[in-house]
Amino acid sequence: MKGSNLGQSGGKKVINFYNSSGDINNIIKFLEEVQKKINYLNLNCKVDGKVIKITLFGPRDLQYLASERLRELANQYL
Repeated sequence: MKGSNLGQSGGKKVINFYNSSGDINNIIKFLEEVQKKINYLNLNCKVDGKVIKITLFGPRDLQYLASERLRELANQYL
């Protein structure tokens, strides 16, 4: 049991992205890829105009991994 909680403390993390192109198709592609690639955490997505707010729930180490993947996808689609 010792050390089993290392990197497992949970919580939530909020990340905001901005769709600079303004194209709704880019948002749709981005969210489809998020759904495919980040299936190991619970997350909520909210789209308000050009702003996409993603809230991650789960262990911090997985939040960090998901954050990196989200940034890569955002660079590709937004």
